[in-house]
Amino acid sequence: MKNLVYISLLLAPIFLFAQDEEDEIKRYFFKDGITSIERWYRNDKKLDSLKTYYQSGELNESFHYLNGQFHGLSYKFNKSGEKLTTWEFAKGQLVERTDHTIDFNKKNEEKVKKAHSDLKALNEKLSKNPNDFRAYFTRANIRNFLGDHVLALNDFKKIEKNIPKLSKNKQIPEKMLGNIYDNLATIYEGYEMQNHCIHYKLKALKASPKESRLYHNLGAYLVKVKSFRLGIEYLNKAKAMVPNHSFANWLLAVAYTDLEDYEKAMTHVNTAIKNEASIYKRSTGTAERDLWTTRGLLYHKLGDTHKGIIDLEEALSINKDNSFAYRNLGVIYFDLGDYAKSCQFLQKAQQLGYEKTHDTYDLQSYLDVACVNTELSQAKTELSANNTIKLVNKPYAYPNPTRDVINLKNLTFENYEYLIFDYAGKLIKQGVSQGNTPINLSNLPTGVYILKAHDTATFETFRIIKE
Repeated sequence: MKNLVYISLLLAPIFLFAQDEEDEIKRYFFKDGITSIERWYRNDKKLDSLKTYYQSGELNESFHYLNGQFHGLSYKFNKSGEKLTTWEFAKGQLVERTDHTIDFNKKNEEKVKKAHSDLKALNEKLSKNPNDFRAYFTRANIRNFLGDHVLALNDFKKIEKNIPKLSKNKQIPEKMLGNIYDNLATIYEGYEMQNHCIHYKLKALKASPKESRLYHNLGAYLVKVKSFRLGIEYLNKAKAMVPNHSFANWLLAVAYTDLEDYEKAMTHVNTAIKNEASIYKRSTGTAERDLWTTRGLLYHKLGDTHKGIIDLEEALSINKDNSFAYRNLGVIYFDLGDYAKSCQFLQKAQQLGYEKTHDTYDLQSYLDVACVNTELSQAKTELSANNTIKLVNKPYAYPNPTRDVINLKNLTFENYEYLIFDYAGKLIKQGVSQGNTPINLSNLPTGVYILKAHDTATFETFRIIKE
């Protein structure tokens, strides 16, 4: 019974999943608690309807089902509540698609219109031959591109289910398999289902191990969700395949900055800056934590504050609403003791939504000092420093990824119980470690796992990848 209690306590924060048994509703949530997916089930446990939401909380897509198949009218909305698309289904078959508004801009108009035209042709083709694998694959990619994520997910999951059968008749190209799993990962990323996303990024790598972009994609996502050390491992694998990999070097700079290894971070950011044109060519160019924002703080940390400020001013000339650049300027002037100027920049970062955008909550401790009377600053600075655990000193697992055993470092306890869950939240292993002995994972399949270690009062959570 004791372990059952632990399991119920641990699963909710990992998977952000809740169920209302009375209404037979299952929900997933974004990190800030807003619902991402709602599923309604009949008394016979079959899916009745499904809704998805934007991260800001507005309804995105709404589908109805009969015996687990799409049925009746379903809709897609924009954030203003305007109807974009209506689908009519009959027992899983698409009868008609009506686009009330086609959403495009000057840069992607041609591509969007072609996607709609191709989609119409594919729907007609699949209505006549529902077993056309390549048509399903192409349609899934187009649906994903157009933001029809529920339908794209349904197509990709159908393909995934049939991969063993299809592979018996004809070998599926590695890149196509990698693309299938990578698209599944991208859809789950949009719903902030982190462990599902990582699970499919790993499957993409296993299916197509020669593609450096897949190593980068996994590493970049791990850094995004603050699994820095794990992300570094995969970014370095991408870099080993392509030494001057612009994006990998950029993300390595970000990861090492947060781990306070500033010299390594500077080496990587300078390599990335040499290939800055490649980064802007292959991305939207709107990332706030861009090369100049990253290097600006690094110059300051390595003793060349003047150059750091110049870089951050350059970042703001590129994007005047770059909250991360304002945050870094606030930190620099804080370190210089110019609390008035620091307060000004930190407040601007806060107004621009820095903490929500970057899921980083470090502004308040600076604001509490910078925006009060200077005679209180020294005492509050010391208090803030004493109460902050640096990321580099927080508990972590190693080696990670691993092939056999895992060790836990920087724990505040030596003897503990542990629980290991797979990516979908199923408890697959538990045990006790005495004296922080290594945990053996050699008998587990490859994949992503969540390890929970706890003594009587403290819980620590680790994301582990078994190779």
